[in-house]
Amino acid sequence: MQKIFLSAFGFLILIGSCTTQKQNGAASAPVEDTITDNSFRKLIKDKELYNSTTELVPLDTVYLSKDTLHLLTKKIQACDADNFSLMWNGAMMKSLPPQTNVKLFQLLDTQCKERHPFHLTFNISSLQMRRDTALANHDSLVEKSILIHVGNWGRTVKYSYKK
Repeated sequence: MQKIFLSAFGFLILIGSCTTQKQNGAASAPVEDTITDNSFRKLIKDKELYNSTTELVPLDTVYLSKDTLHLLTKKIQACDADNFSLMWNGAMMKSLPPQTNVKLFQLLDTQCKERHPFHLTFNISSLQMRRDTALANHDSLVEKSILIHVGNWGRTVKYSYKK
């Protein structure tokens, strides 16, 4: 009887410790080497720098949250989120809605040998077009939008704002 009780008690402890290890391991594994940038840096508008920039940063996901563009990279050789900039040449394509292109630039750090995914954030409110003179006397806010092509990422992002 005592052997059965000890065996059952040992079995319950074993199951409990396995469950705890699985929960702790699953929650921390994907996040531990992601470098998050919470600086909300601004877009850099420079035509010459934009034209001389070649984008090589592989992007995994791109999305918008209000005026913030979120760029999630794949696991790349980089150690510091401060080595990334978002470039814009200032041009808007004449279409409905207007379209523009931006590029993610990475300043390579030769000292860094590590590979990390990055979550970069940029304030893109400078892309908002000035209010049309025809709408200047209109009392209500008008929703406008711009389609943004982000470097080598294959899709566009729709940026909507009120002016």
